Amino acid sequence: MTQKILSEYQPKYISMIFDARGKNFRHKIYKEYKSNRKSMPQELSEQVEPILQFVESLGINIIQQPDVEADDVIASLVNKFSSTVPILISSGDKDLAQLVTKNVHIINSMNDTLLDPKGVLDKFGVKPVQILDYLTLVGDTSDNIPGVDKVGPKTAVKLLKEYGSVDNIVKNVSDLKQNLKTNIENSLDKINLAKELIALKSDLKVDENIISYSVGGKNEEKLNELTLKYELRKISKDLGLTTKPSINKKEVEYVSITDIKSLEVFKKKLLTAKIFSFDTETTSLDPMVAEIVGVSFSLEANKAVYIPINHKNLKTEINMEILENFLREIFNIKSNTVVCQNIKYEMNVLRKYNITFSCKYHDTMIMSYIFNSNGKHDLSTLSSKYLNHESISYEDVVGKGSKQILFNELLLEEAITYACEDSDITLQLYDYLLDKLSSANDQYELYKNIELPLVSVIADIEYTGVKVNSEDLNKQSKDLRKRIQLIEKKVYDEAGQEFNIGSPKQIQEIFYDVLKLPVLKKTPKGAPSTNEDVMNDLSEIHDLPKLILEYRNLSKLKNTYTDKLGEQVSEISNRLHTSYNQTVTITGRLSSSNPNLQNIPVRNKDGRNIRKAFIPEKGYKILSADYSQIELRIMSHLSQDETLKQNFMDGEDIHMATAREVFKSKSQPTKEDRRAAKAINFGLIYGISSYGLAKQLRIDNSSAKEYIDRYFKKYEGVRDFMEDTKKQAKKNGFVETMKGRKIYLPNISHSNFQVRSAAERTAINAPIQGTAADILKIAMLDISKWMQNHQDKVKLLMQVHDELVFEIDIDFIDKASKKIKALMSNCVSIDVPLDVDLGVGNNWDKAH
Repeated sequence: MTQKILSEYQPKYISMIFDARGKNFRHKIYKEYKSNRKSMPQELSEQVEPILQFVESLGINIIQQPDVEADDVIASLVNKFSSTVPILISSGDKDLAQLVTKNVHIINSMNDTLLDPKGVLDKFGVKPVQILDYLTLVGDTSDNIPGVDKVGPKTAVKLLKEYGSVDNIVKNVSDLKQNLKTNIENSLDKINLAKELIALKSDLKVDENIISYSVGGKNEEKLNELTLKYELRKISKDLGLTTKPSINKKEVEYVSITDIKSLEVFKKKLLTAKIFSFDTETTSLDPMVAEIVGVSFSLEANKAVYIPINHKNLKTEINMEILENFLREIFNIKSNTVVCQNIKYEMNVLRKYNITFSCKYHDTMIMSYIFNSNGKHDLSTLSSKYLNHESISYEDVVGKGSKQILFNELLLEEAITYACEDSDITLQLYDYLLDKLSSANDQYELYKNIELPLVSVIADIEYTGVKVNSEDLNKQSKDLRKRIQLIEKKVYDEAGQEFNIGSPKQIQEIFYDVLKLPVLKKTPKGAPSTNEDVMNDLSEIHDLPKLILEYRNLSKLKNTYTDKLGEQVSEISNRLHTSYNQTVTITGRLSSSNPNLQNIPVRNKDGRNIRKAFIPEKGYKILSADYSQIELRIMSHLSQDETLKQNFMDGEDIHMATAREVFKSKSQPTKEDRRAAKAINFGLIYGISSYGLAKQLRIDNSSAKEYIDRYFKKYEGVRDFMEDTKKQAKKNGFVETMKGRKIYLPNISHSNFQVRSAAERTAINAPIQGTAADILKIAMLDISKWMQNHQDKVKLLMQVHDELVFEIDIDFIDKASKKIKALMSNCVSIDVPLDVDLGVGNNWDKAH
C-alpha cells in the first residue's frame, strides 16, 4: 500500500504514524477500553521492527508518541497543516472520518476507496462533523466502547438528520418514542464516556516544520538487505532493486528456428541427447482448448531454442504438421529423457495432436514438491528459490487485465526470451533437484515409483472427464433460487430490516448493534466475529444466525455448482474436465479445482442432489470404490495398538467399540453415542483438544476431557504414538509417512502456543493422512495398469478424498468390481485389512 501511494499520489511530504507500545490516556478514562482485543500475536509483533526499518529505508518520516494513539497524532498533523496543504490519510479506521474536509481526504487502505465529504455522507449517512456523534450513539465494538442500547446505524442516522447532534438529541429526548427515549435516558453516562473516548486529540506537539516530512531518498543498500533477508521478491521487484542476476541476451544463447534445414540439424542433436527440457507455449491454460503457438528446448544451461508456429507476422517454413512429426519422432526414443515443469499439462495438450511421451520423463514441479511440500512449486518461485534468478513473468510479456493479449499475438522477437527461458530454467532446476532428491534415497524412491508415474494417470482422468446432466442442474438451480428467496425474506423479518446478507460488516452491525447478541469471539482486528462457528453458537439463542447459515450454504451450492457445472462442460467432449493438483497439500493428498469436486457435500440432501447429476454414458454404470475408515486403520498400524488392531481384525464397528468404552454407564450405546464416538475417533486423528471436542459435541470441557481420558485408557498405544510423534517432529523438524514422504513442520517449536499447537496437531495427522494418500495413489497406479487391457470397458473418472469413481460397461461390472476391490485392498500390506466399500448406480449419488 505504501509503495502504491508513493507511485500513484507522488506526495511531497509523508509521515507514517505507529501506535506506541503500552496503554494510553483512554485506558485511564475507561479500564475496559479495547479489553476485548487479544494481545498482538507473536508472529505479528516480530514484524513490527522490520516494518519500521523498511519505512525508514524508503525515506519516510516515522512518528510514535507515548500515551496517545496514532489517530491522535494524525488529528494533530491535520490541525497543523490542513490549512496550507491538502492532506491524504491512508487508513481503514472509521474514527478518522471525523477529520475529513474539503482539504482532507481518506484513502481506505482496506478497499482502496477514497473518502471526501460526500464519500463520508454516502458511507455513513452523516456528515464528517457528525461522525463523532454517530459513533457515540452506535458505540464502537472493535474498541469495546458502549453505545446507546438498541441504537444501530440506521437509527443513529435518522436521529442526527433530525436533531443534528447528540447534544440536541438529549435536549429533545422527551419528543422521542418511549422505548428510544428510555434507552437514551438510561445511556447518558455511556454517551458522555463514548464521546470522550472517540474524540481525537488534535493539540499534540508535532514538528511544525513541514520540510521535516519531505519524502527522502531510498536507502537501496538497506532495502536490498531487508528484501533478501525476508525473501520479499515482489517488493524487491516493485522497488526496482537489483538483488539477483537476470537473464539477458548477453548472458545466454536463445535462438529461434524457422527453417526446415535448421530444424533437421537440431533434431539430430535431440535424437542423440541423453536429456533435454521441453516446454509448450499455447493459447490457453486449459489443455482441452489450448492450441500450440510454439515449443522450446534446452540441452544445456543458458542455451535454448524456440520453434514458433503461430505468431503475429511470423515468417516460417515450419507448419503444424511438420512440428507434429518432429515431436513424435523425438519423444519416441525410449532411451532419451525429457524434463518438463508440470508435464501433465504438456501431456494433455500434445494428446490432441496424437503425440505421447514414449521416452523417459521428469517433472521439476513434482521433484520440488517431494523435496519439500511446503510453499509454491511454480517455475518462477523455484527459479528464485533454488537458482537465485528472477524469471520473466507471463504478465511481463503479454500484459495484465483487460490489456492482456494472447501469446500468439506477440511478435516472434517478443516471445523468444520468455519461451526459451522456461526450458532453460527447467533444465537447471532438474540438475539441482535431482542432486537433492538423490541424497535422500527414500524421497527419490517415492518420486520415481509413485508420484512421477501417477502424473500420466491423473492426466488420463482429466482428459477423460465425466458426463453431467446439465438439464437436471438447471432444475436444481431454479429450486435453490426459490428457497434462497424465501430464506432471504425470513432473514429480513428476523432482523427487522433489509441489509446485505453477503456483507460480514452489515451482519456484524445487525447482530451486535441492533439485536445486541452476545459477542462470543473476536476477529484478529478486534471486531466481533460472524464466522460459521460463532453463527452456530448464536443459533442456540436466536433464529437469525441459523437462517443466514442456511442462506450461505444454499447460495454457495447454487453459485459454485448448480449454476456453474453445466457451463464448465467442454463443447469438444461434452464432458466436465476438472484439474487435479498434485503439488498443493503438504500431506500428499490430491486436490481438485475448476471445479473443486471434493467440496461437494455428501451428508446433506442438496449435496447429494448435485452428485445425482454426474452420470455415465449410455450402456455404462457408475462404480464408487471407497476406502472404509482408512485413516483409523492406518492409525492402528502406525500406533501398534493391539486393542485397536484387534477391533479391525474382528470386523467390529470401531465407533460402537469406542462408544462402549467411553460411555460406560450405558449397556448398549445409542446412535447418538456412536455419533459422539465417531467424532472422538476422527477428532483425535486430527489432534483435537478437549476444548475442540467439547465445542463439536456441545458438551462441557470436563466431560470432553473425561471422554478423551477414557479413550486413551482403552487405546494406550494411540496415546503413546501421538506423544512420540510430536517428540520426533520437534527433534527432526518433520514427520514421515510409511512410504518415506517427509512433511516439514517449520512451526513445531514456535514460541507462540497457538502456532506451536497447530503444528503439533499437523504432526499427529500428517503421517496418517499422508500414508492414506500414498496408499490411494498406489492403488490408482495398480488399477491403471490393469485398465490398459480394458480401455473400452472401464474408465477412472474421479478421485475424491478416499474414493475412486469409475464408468464401467454394464456387462463388465461384476468382473471389474471384484478386480478393483482386490487391487485396492491389497496394494500395500498393513497389520489390519484395508476394507473397500463398493457401490453401483446410474449416477454418482446412487453409487456412493
